[in-house]
Amino acid sequence: MGTTQIILIVLVLVLVIVYPILVSARNKKESQKLNDQANSLKKGDKVLTTSGVYGTIVDMQLEGEKKIVTIETGTDKKKGYISVDAFAIYNVFKEEDKTAAVEAKVEGKKETKAEPKKEEIEAKEEIKTDELISSDSNTAADIEAQVSGKKPKSKKK
Repeated sequence: MGTTQIILIVLVLVLVIVYPILVSARNKKESQKLNDQANSLKKGDKVLTTSGVYGTIVDMQLEGEKKIVTIETGTDKKKGYISVDAFAIYNVFKEEDKTAAVEAKVEGKKETKAEPKKEEIEAKEEIKTDELISSDSNTAADIEAQVSGKKPKSKKK
């Protein structure tokens, strides 16, 4: 057996041993996250189920080891109720999430409003300098007057 074959066999053995460990660690984290989410559910939470149903939790019951959640869906005129397992809840929308999203949008708007103003000022300054260069007046007083926005004192014909 050559050294390359030994290295290949060792590499395969390491992958066969390490891969299941990595996968089980990831699965433990995901299952812990699901358990924490299922245990933190309470009445009034706005939720999204794994099947795509949006609603509000109105009731929770324990049936053996299962936690059954009743969700109210629909609008005021056409309300519906559906009971699902707590682990069928895909996402919980908290009021904090909404306020954080609104604050992020407001901050984003402030930042975007400030940037165009700087660009506009720079563009106006470029226009002024271009006008100075292309103007017919050569005296320092005329140039100063143009920069300050006043009318030039001497005019050439």
